[in-house]
Amino acid sequence: MTVLLEAHEVIHTYSTTWYEPVTRMPSRLNEAISCAYLLMRGIDEIEDHPTLPADTKAQLLRGVSAVWQERCRPAELNALLAPHHDVLPEVTLRLDEWSRLAPEEIAPRVQETFATMAERMATWAQADFAIRTEADLDRYTYAVAGTLVLLLSDLWTWYDGTAVDRTLGVAYGRALQAVNILIDRDTDTARGVDFWPDNWGTTEMSTYARTELTRADQYLDSLRPGPARTFCDQPLRNAHKAWATVPWPPHQGSAA
Repeated sequence: MTVLLEAHEVIHTYSTTWYEPVTRMPSRLNEAISCAYLLMRGIDEIEDHPTLPADTKAQLLRGVSAVWQERCRPAELNALLAPHHDVLPEVTLRLDEWSRLAPEEIAPRVQETFATMAERMATWAQADFAIRTEADLDRYTYAVAGTLVLLLSDLWTWYDGTAVDRTLGVAYGRALQAVNILIDRDTDTARGVDFWPDNWGTTEMSTYARTELTRADQYLDSLRPGPARTFCDQPLRNAHKAWATVPWPPHQGSAA
């Protein structure tokens, strides 16, 4: 089995939402996006690990970031992760393999994104994900989702010259992340993490998500027919459906 097929299997294990859009992508774009998803998931598993102390998470995330900022030497990355081999999942332990999936000419852009994201995740982990204000929420959703869509926007342009509105791209990422934060409230608080600003209830968080969903619709509408639009369409539809299931405040129909 090729590394790409193994990558697809791992993606399917983590996300049926993203599996189909990724695997429907044409050659080269497929490899680049598979690489991006797995690098994101690999560092996300460090950030969200249920037993690793915050300082250890930060040390690992900053270490991964440093390797990607250098030359992504496999021995250095594997040595960094080796002491935690028994507790880290496969998707994290194979970061070096995933990083080599992207085509050579775009690989540095992919690694740059996740070097930056890992550094930001380290800061959030050390701060115990303390989100106090809407500005904090904006920074968090940008760090873990907006940044990813900026990369995807660059991949669309690299692959076939698709023009993108990068500001609306950030909103697309924020929208998907905000909906996840909205619907995962009970799961997150059960593990001791609260992504909602102080004094926010469902009304405020639902309104925040709807505002970003409206902008995300504009991002999708701005994309010409092709791989970019195909990739972004279904996850946004799913986000609208998930947002609409929240019982309060009363919804006046989807923002779609």
